[in-house]
Amino acid sequence: MNKRTLLLIVLVIAFLAMLTACGAPDQTEDVAEPAAVAEEANVDETADEAGEQPDTPNFEGKKIIVVTQTGRSIGGPIEDHAPEWEAMTGGEVELQQFAFGELFEKIITAFETGSNDYDMLVFPADWAGDFMAPGHLEPIPQTILDSIEPDDIIPLYGERITAWGPTVYALPYDGDAHMLYYRKDLVNPESPFAADFEAQYGYPLDEPVTWSQYYDIAEFFNGQEAETAGESAPIYGVAEAQRRNAQSYWVFLSHAAGYAKVPGNPCFFFSCDDMTPQVNNPGWVQALEDYIKSRDLGPPEQLQWDVADTRVQFPAGVSVLNIDWGDVGPISYNPEASVIAGDTGFSVLPGGDHYWNYETGEWVEEENVAPFIAFGGWIIAVAADSDAKEAALDFAAFMARPELVQQLAVTPDTGINPSRYSQFEDIDLWVNSGFDKEGAEDYLDAVQNTINHPNAVLDLRIRGSAEYLSTLDVEISRALADEISPQEALDNVAVQWDEITDRLGRDAQLEQYRSAVGFGE
Repeated sequence: MNKRTLLLIVLVIAFLAMLTACGAPDQTEDVAEPAAVAEEANVDETADEAGEQPDTPNFEGKKIIVVTQTGRSIGGPIEDHAPEWEAMTGGEVELQQFAFGELFEKIITAFETGSNDYDMLVFPADWAGDFMAPGHLEPIPQTILDSIEPDDIIPLYGERITAWGPTVYALPYDGDAHMLYYRKDLVNPESPFAADFEAQYGYPLDEPVTWSQYYDIAEFFNGQEAETAGESAPIYGVAEAQRRNAQSYWVFLSHAAGYAKVPGNPCFFFSCDDMTPQVNNPGWVQALEDYIKSRDLGPPEQLQWDVADTRVQFPAGVSVLNIDWGDVGPISYNPEASVIAGDTGFSVLPGGDHYWNYETGEWVEEENVAPFIAFGGWIIAVAADSDAKEAALDFAAFMARPELVQQLAVTPDTGINPSRYSQFEDIDLWVNSGFDKEGAEDYLDAVQNTINHPNAVLDLRIRGSAEYLSTLDVEISRALADEISPQEALDNVAVQWDEITDRLGRDAQLEQYRSAVGFGE
């Protein structure tokens, strides 16, 4: 057994236990000053002239039940920081976690049955239509919004994903978008492999900017002997999450964006004329054919990998290419998890070599970069029927406070990615956490270029989004298993999407979808 294999085994054992995937609005009345604000006020300073100190809320005897996904990612910071809030306020926090594939059903069932199971929720922004629109969540008071320095939050994460209509129902916790990771020590014009690659494919070996280049690189390196951390061993082309009932379908959607997003038209999942599903048009089919190709350019067990697994495998040097959220950046520089520190390149997702214009019904033979704002981010909200509402709001503000999320974004395995301007402006924040300066600048440029791209695709954020995406998950898994063709799989999805839309009300769904993507703005 070589050193690299032994290290991979150790990393898998150590991290599988920790990882899982990846005008001002109208507000309600103000509530007591949050504990996070009281903490910032420095209660240890000399009392003012009246001999008073800033008030820290007292929640003695109040228990908050918090729900989110299993694992250290997202839930870990709550476990780590709840004791501090408990000591400050006298309140108690109980964390309940469920597998991602079960999380939506657990929460929506609690709401619809009135069981009052959870006080605070940490959930994907995509589910806002099912949680916010029916009134299941408590509006966030203005004092709490003010306490988290809203002007520092990038509008995509601070406004678009936390509100429904004019009302803010959640606090931003995480900023999400998919990006490309690659082995820059192997993929560059000066690489030992550069001459052979150019001889075979006819162009220089470098960071891929199109999906055809991505697959040329994956094909070239798959099975190739490559040096990683001083050890030479065969390497795979890709590490892509492909497991069903997890977070893998977002990786497929990242493939689809470049082939099916029409520049200048924000409507990607459906037409904004009548909610006709676009999921089975030729651009989407091309993407699923590619996703199946990825299956054969990674390890055989990749079909059972979620992002928690690829976040172990890629930093362990298993593959040349990887698609994921921003989490891999800090993990790649973590000496306890990575053997490729300083050897990782960061980039916007590749684009399509051409794209399908569903408005004209034809392929457009132009490169089409269309980064996918996958997931949008994890957000924090409080149940409207909570019996510990004030305490839950206070703890939500405590977890969303700027100084905490700033540190969580640079800490490996938290599941928290940058969402604030200050996180991009302070390069020392990243260097002090273990990045080298070049790597930090490259990583932050890739994230910024993704979320600021004029052709970026916004994720689905309407009522029924979890159901729409669940049907997609099932059918692409069938295609990956070679049960049905890509076209058949996506035709099945289109039929089911129409059924969901009609059941929920086509006109209402169309209005929500237009609003969610900014159609007509």
